[in-house]
Amino acid sequence: MMRSLERYTGLVSDPMAFLDACNHPLPETVWSPTSHAAALSAFPSTGLRAMNWSLEGFRVDHRDDAFGVHFLLGGFLIQEEAAMMAVSALDPSPGEWVLDLCAAPGNKTVQLACAVGPSGWIVANDVSAARLQILRGLADRFRLPNLSLVVHDGTSFPFRSSHGSTNPILFDAVLADVPCSCEGTCRKNNRVFERMNAQRTAALPLLQERLLRRAIRLTKPGGRILYATCTFAPEENELVIQQVLEHPEPDQDVSLESIQIPGAHLDEGLTSWNGSTLSSEMRRAVRVWPHQNDTGGFFFALLRKGSSGASNRCVSAPKRPLDHASMPWGAYDLPDAFLGGHSEEVTGRKHARLVTSSRPVLPFNEIAVGFSGVNLKSREPRPSTPLAAYLAPHARAGIAEIAREDMIRFLSRESVSPLSLIPPADKTRYVLVRSGPLSIGLGHIDASGQLESLFPRHAAGLPVAEWLQGLSDA
Repeated sequence: MMRSLERYTGLVSDPMAFLDACNHPLPETVWSPTSHAAALSAFPSTGLRAMNWSLEGFRVDHRDDAFGVHFLLGGFLIQEEAAMMAVSALDPSPGEWVLDLCAAPGNKTVQLACAVGPSGWIVANDVSAARLQILRGLADRFRLPNLSLVVHDGTSFPFRSSHGSTNPILFDAVLADVPCSCEGTCRKNNRVFERMNAQRTAALPLLQERLLRRAIRLTKPGGRILYATCTFAPEENELVIQQVLEHPEPDQDVSLESIQIPGAHLDEGLTSWNGSTLSSEMRRAVRVWPHQNDTGGFFFALLRKGSSGASNRCVSAPKRPLDHASMPWGAYDLPDAFLGGHSEEVTGRKHARLVTSSRPVLPFNEIAVGFSGVNLKSREPRPSTPLAAYLAPHARAGIAEIAREDMIRFLSRESVSPLSLIPPADKTRYVLVRSGPLSIGLGHIDASGQLESLFPRHAAGLPVAEWLQGLSDA
């Protein structure tokens, strides 16, 4: 590994610190959405330390029961710290439509969806349908109603709204976190250099350039593109950007913008490499070196597209709002504003998915939208666990409150005694379960007044009861 990294020692101020950091494992880090802050404050995990640069990022010194609860309920996303910086660099705003061009496995997609909120929309694309299944699970765990999952080769991602149409599909911003040689992940996987071969490495810059050019085409005039890699190689970073700056395609004029992430140590992009002089704009790109932040390695370049050209983006799909007359919505006395902002997408006869009214019309098939909603195959329409947790903060009926000390038992499929119960407004067996600001899932009250847990036996890819017991035993 050291031999592969020696070519970069002249690019850092402390070569020995760089090599030493690359030889040590990464600290565990998690990202937590701002919307979960109240729940995290009410049920704090003792093993967390806040990051210097992010209110949503934490170092994990040890895992405890609270860590397990928050992880299972969509409060924590295990993610490498430098990777978290990508969304901060792109800086999406509420209401924006953003394309994640190479999305799988989807951690950054989750961050994007939380950042744009219910009035925005994320299209998460990947060339691999199998890898997108991980993101489908994340959409459920983090309860993301503003998300489309699509499968396309990113270099040929459609940019027309329909066959033969001249109307383009344009996004406010595009994240192009492109395939790369992954040298910056060496602290997580020290065998990454063994997988490299000269032929594959030589082919990567051309693929990366094609993906970046497609990302620019798919961005509206004045919009932003973040080009990102987890490698140190200038051939895959600055030299790709240089090629696009020097040889713009028609209507693809872009310029580099500065990236500001206060509290993080960021180095400027290179303006020369192997005797070649690069654009002075390259100083606006940033490099994240492992030894400067105790992270992995990343490269980010933020491009702004010129303001000329067509600026219309794809239109929103017509929706039929939910209503109190249909089950299960009427049982939980949900506000009209909430019902009007959502709709169901029924997939077959057994399942529905919940989406927001901001969903765009897309000219290709989506493998999934939103998150798991109502299970239609049960005796009566039954909310999924993600849907129950999503509805709980808004519901005014059908709510069971449990004690904080009973959460582990409930998640482990044990019955508990509710602290309080507001009966459903309509006849149903199912109640929404919460504990203070923490939304938990679905249950029902049995004949003895006990709250029976309907939390899944397996969640987030884990056997829930056994995993939580392991945290308690640690």
